[in-house]
Amino acid sequence: MIRRILGFIMLFIGLSGLALGIGGALVTQRLVNNVGQALDQSLRLVSDSLDTVLDTLELTRTTVGQVNDSMETVETAAVNLSQTITQTRPLLDQVNQIASTDVPDSIEAVQETIPNVAEVAGTIDATLRALNDFRIDQTILGFPIQYDLGIDYAPAVPFDESISAIGSSLDGIPDRLRTLETYLNVTDENMATISRDILLIAADLKTINSRVADVQPLLDEYTRLVTTVNDNIRQTRASLSDQLEQFKLALIIVFVWVGLTQAAPIYLGWELLRGRELSDTR
Repeated sequence: MIRRILGFIMLFIGLSGLALGIGGALVTQRLVNNVGQALDQSLRLVSDSLDTVLDTLELTRTTVGQVNDSMETVETAAVNLSQTITQTRPLLDQVNQIASTDVPDSIEAVQETIPNVAEVAGTIDATLRALNDFRIDQTILGFPIQYDLGIDYAPAVPFDESISAIGSSLDGIPDRLRTLETYLNVTDENMATISRDILLIAADLKTINSRVADVQPLLDEYTRLVTTVNDNIRQTRASLSDQLEQFKLALIIVFVWVGLTQAAPIYLGWELLRGRELSDTR
């Protein structure tokens, strides 16, 4: 009775191990295939993501290069603008001198001479009027004689009054021109401030531009690293199938070996279950 029980137990263990070997081989094949597909999809997704990262890095590198060039252009333009403003200030000083000093003094000098010029103009006006009125219209010895000097001078406004009017029209202009000195001085100071501020902006742009330029090597290094990782992933994907096949074959061999090792327990259990002596099996 005990032999039969032991035989049943060994037969059960042997058959269970055999079933485990066969089932493990079948399940392992399916499981490894599923794992391989999942890994391949994951690696492909990672590779596609890294390709996107590479495109983004390349776009960023191009953008940073364009920003670098643009900032260099702006920096150069700012320096040139500051120099232009600085070079314009002497011209503004000359305009200030001419507009607030030279021209008012000249106008006042002209105004001082206006009365004398008007007096001379009055004399000229009277002389021209006299010459205009000179006429000979007589008959001598039966011959009509008509003669004039050919001068046609009859202005609506006398010459001296016109000169005086010119002098009057200049009244107040020198004072108004002298008031420009204050505004021109303020403008000159503002231009000096603007020039200094633009130089400071140019210096800040240079600092920022140098920092932007430092980003390029980092982007190149990131690109190199991402490219290396992506190449490794592609190589892994290329060899994954072979590696999984080898792993699957190894597992199948293991489970087949497990199944084959159950042959002895099955045989012994069957013999014990039949109640035969091991030594009788001839």
